[in-house]
Amino acid sequence: MKRILCLLLLAPSAALAHPGDHSHAGVLHLLTEPDHLAMIGLGVAVVAYVAIKLRSRP
Repeated sequence: MKRILCLLLLAPSAALAHPGDHSHAGVLHLLTEPDHLAMIGLGVAVVAYVAIKLRSRP
């Protein structure tokens, strides 16, 4: 679990954001921009990995 936390802390999520104000952005914006989709996909992958690892523990 400590390794996963270290990996998450090293992920440069703020550095990958595109410039611009997101105050007007809705859900459609989040689901159509490639950089947002990549971050959502990374989050889903990490959660799935952790869930699989926790379930496979004896």
